[in-house]
Order: sequence, then C-alpha cells, then structure tokens
Amino acid sequence: MTTTPDTITAPAPAPDADQRAFELLARCRPAWTGMTTVREVLGEDRLLLHAGPPFSDPVTIPAPVLNSLALACVFEGWADDIEEGRRMVVSGEVPVGAAQDHDIVVPLAGAVSPSMALHVVHDLGPSDTDTDTATPTGLRRVRYAVLNEGQEYALRLGTADLRIVAHHSWLNGAFAEELTAALVAVLEAGPVELYPLMSAALAEGDECHSRTLAGSRLVAARLREPASGSASPGPGLSERSTAFLDGAGAFALNLWMAAASLTLGAAEGVADATLITRAGGNGREFGVQLAGAPGRWFTAPATPPRGPVEPAHEGRRALGAVGDSAVVDVLGFGGQALEYAPAVRAALGEHLPEDAADRPARLLARPFAAGTGPGAPCASGGAGKYIGTSAARITAAGTGPMVLLGMIEETGTHGRIGGGVFDTPVSLFQEAAAG
Repeated sequence: MTTTPDTITAPAPAPDADQRAFELLARCRPAWTGMTTVREVLGEDRLLLHAGPPFSDPVTIPAPVLNSLALACVFEGWADDIEEGRRMVVSGEVPVGAAQDHDIVVPLAGAVSPSMALHVVHDLGPSDTDTDTATPTGLRRVRYAVLNEGQEYALRLGTADLRIVAHHSWLNGAFAEELTAALVAVLEAGPVELYPLMSAALAEGDECHSRTLAGSRLVAARLREPASGSASPGPGLSERSTAFLDGAGAFALNLWMAAASLTLGAAEGVADATLITRAGGNGREFGVQLAGAPGRWFTAPATPPRGPVEPAHEGRRALGAVGDSAVVDVLGFGGQALEYAPAVRAALGEHLPEDAADRPARLLARPFAAGTGPGAPCASGGAGKYIGTSAARITAAGTGPMVLLGMIEETGTHGRIGGGVFDTPVSLFQEAAAG
C-alpha cells in the first residue's frame, strides 16, 4: 500500500495511546512567567549540565562540550583556569549530567552551572494527568532555559575563550537583574504567552530555530511594553543591556526551546505512547525519549549536520549533532517549518533532503485546536501549524524529522563554522518504538 499522510498507521497499541498523547500535547499553553537561577531550581551547588543524552563516561565528552563545561568551572570559581576545569570534569570531581533530565534546555555545546539565570516557562493549559502536580506558584508543569548569550562570547560555540567567563558574569548578573525587573513589570498584565509570539514570527519569515530574528525582535518589543495600568514603559534596560538585546538575533530561541520542551512533555507518562517528548544531541550521540517511557533515552550516533561551511572555515569538520534545540524541530518548527522561512530554505539549498518539502506532512500529526497554540492561524492569516510526531509515525513513514543545527567545529578551536540540517536516523525511532 502506498503510504500517504492519510494512510500512515502505527503498530498496536500505539494508535489509541498516541492519540491520547497528542490530545495532551495540543492543550499546552506555554507562557514566560519569570526568571530564576539554576541553583534555586536544582538545589545543587556543584553540578554541571549539557545538551542531549548523558555521557556514559566523562572521558568521552567531545572537545567543544568539554571546553564549555571547563569554562563553567572557571565561571563558578571552582577552577583557576580552563585546564584545571577540564581536569575536574574528566576526573568526575565535578559531576556532569543531561540538562533535559532536570527540565532545563541548553543550546549547542553550551553548559549549565548553578549561578546561571534561567527563563521560567509554565503551562497555562488544563491538565488531568495523574503525574501532574502544582508548583509552589500554583501553576502546573514548568521548563527552564538558559539565557541566550549573543553572538560573540558564547559557551554554546564550544571554544576555550576565557573572555566568555567575564561575559557570563555580566549576563547572569547585571543583565539578568535588569531583564527580571523588566519582565516583572510586563507580568503585571499577565504571563507572556509564547505561541502567539511564535505564530507572529512564522508570519515574518522565521521557522523559530535557525532563524529567530523576527521572534527576538518581538520578545524585545514585549519587554518594552507599558506595565498594566501605566502609560509609560516599565523599568528600562541600561544602554549596554539594550544594545545586547537588540543585537542578539537568537535571543528568542531559548524561550522557544523551553516552550517546545514543555509542550512535548505534556504527554509524558501516557502508557504505550510513542510520542517524542525529549530530543537532543551531545556531539557523540543523539537521543530521544518517548511519552510511554519517561526518563529512558534511546540513542544513535550523532553525525554532523549537513550544510554550507563558511568560506573562512573551508576544510574544517563539524562536530556531531549537538544541542537541546532539537525539541523545536521535533515539535514541528525548525526543519519542519521551512515553508515559512524561504531564506533558510535557500541557504541550505542542496544540503536539504530531497523530500524536505513533503516530509513534514508525513510526520506531523495534527494541528492545535486552541487559538493560542502553534496550530492556530499565523498572524498573516495562513493555515494552522501542524505539530507533534511519534516513533510509530516516523517508523511508518520511513523517514525522521529534520533538525536545523549550528555546525560547531569538532576540535573546539573555531566555534561555529556554518549551519546545517541533521537528518535523524529512522533506525533510532524504530528501536524506540520497539521498546
């Protein structure tokens, strides 16, 4: 039988379970509700986190990720220099874990440490799962994301540049304080719902992963809106913070990552469901989790993304797929939303799979019914955005989601060398579906 979007089926008992999982996913309403710190969330003073599944042994951590973890040791004051930081990580003196296992997302080769600031994203939608519990704020499920670092001094690029430490001291210090004050003023009018902003960004040419220029501009504009009941803006950002925010074209990405992670996680705990709930790469392995098996990573080798290498880096090789931002693509944005982003589609060109235009229709399950969800009509009046996929659906289609990722140079010397697409292997999802 010819497989079409209308005839794709999944092995029993997945159809009923996946339908229930998709229903839960479709009710999620992610909202930016505050800021906090890693220490406050984890209650840990000596723990580092990275993207993707956990490493089986710290000696296998690739150079770019190790650089970032080592610099985090310096940032926290545990190490005097990057060499000492590397030693502390590889020896196990400083424990290292997967950020998503703690409900935190971090892009590319980045690192998470106790003193870092976090975006807080709650689900405002209804939930009746047995495992769902209220948070101390009275709101339900929550995810966290580190701050976007801008384009110059960034742990996510995986270089051993000590200037990153000074930048993070400012980013997680003065900037985070100003950002928090500005957000608190905006929140007087209520939580900042994220899907309406993402929908507007799609209408302006973003796919909400590789290109987030419109979304970042919309987020910055939202922070400048007057507080409730006031005709004037809330607490203003300093000149330095304003310049940073206006120049950080990927600032919104980390919020979109938290929103995607929160949405996918709405289905966790549905027995037998094969909906993908977590996804990411650590540079060595790419992993996913399923709704019916929360906490269990299924992994496959992380091959490098395919894409154009910048002329200055010709001949250099990219690290295997790395970053928690894969959750954006698995939800249905990024590589599954290239129809909204002609500039991204043109830049990737011949590096895209031949079926790139048709693949989303074969993989994505259903639109959101809620007007605030990502399946709601775009601000331009376009069709609703389809979201969500499952291991069963991917197995039946014979092809996996496309994940748009930055290409990080494999030795940890040159940072980002281009942008590409990671074509997730079907075998990974076949294994996961089989349990």
